Amino acid sequence: MNPKIPHFNGPPAEFKTKIERAITLEREAHRLRGEGKIDQAFQSFDQAAKLFQEAGEPLKSAVCFSSAATCWNIHTGRQPLRNAATRNEFAALQAFEAQDYAYAETLFGEAALLYEKEGDFTKFSYCYRRAKDTQLSRLWKIFTQMQGQGSQAVGLRLVSWKERVSIFISWFFGSLNRLIWGYGEMPFRTFGIACGVITLSAFCYYISGTILTGGFVQKIDLFESFYLSIITYTTVGYGDYLPMGWVRGVAAFEALSGILFTPLFLIALTRHYLRTR
Repeated sequence: MNPKIPHFNGPPAEFKTKIERAITLEREAHRLRGEGKIDQAFQSFDQAAKLFQEAGEPLKSAVCFSSAATCWNIHTGRQPLRNAATRNEFAALQAFEAQDYAYAETLFGEAALLYEKEGDFTKFSYCYRRAKDTQLSRLWKIFTQMQGQGSQAVGLRLVSWKERVSIFISWFFGSLNRLIWGYGEMPFRTFGIACGVITLSAFCYYISGTILTGGFVQKIDLFESFYLSIITYTTVGYGDYLPMGWVRGVAAFEALSGILFTPLFLIALTRHYLRTR
């Protein structure tokens, strides 16, 4: 017979010890903060958060990291801002791991604002994008939980099919926003997509084999295909080359893409340039 495997109802002893120690530190930190001992409170909250993290309690870890960040709200200066920003970021990561997306979204947003005040625009951009990504995760979680169940309670409120459609639309356009230009933070992603559209369209023109120029139909080579693609994307439209047949649809799509992507690229690039001046 196989030996009987013991069953543990609670966490392992090591984790339990860490949780108890973290709870003690958290209580001590609240007391120290109430007494105005901000530095000591920050250290205690920070240690408690790390212990909760090691013990596999990401949500409690998030709360402690967030509390550590609040210790610096009454301070001014570069280092306090850095302390508050990093702890809010750590808290957001832990909240995301715990799948508390609403809390994580708020914390990422707070971290982004603090990094912006500090002048660290690289970290600001990262936290801002993570806040938006977390919002998408939250919307998708709500939508998938409601799928196929009709009107149902989310929290304490009934959700209708119209609200489900609204949530899906918000998620869809948010995903496009992320894909096309990284919420306005990644101009070179837009540039890469533009290059892809130009290249793909050029190959479509080349595959079509013929083009109308000067009132005559002639074969098109690869160079002319790229030339036509570029002037179509940029909506220059010299009129010296005209697509024929099914590639007219490709040309229309490419022109619309150019109208959409070019301003987005310029806006994102300008934002990036102005921050780094």
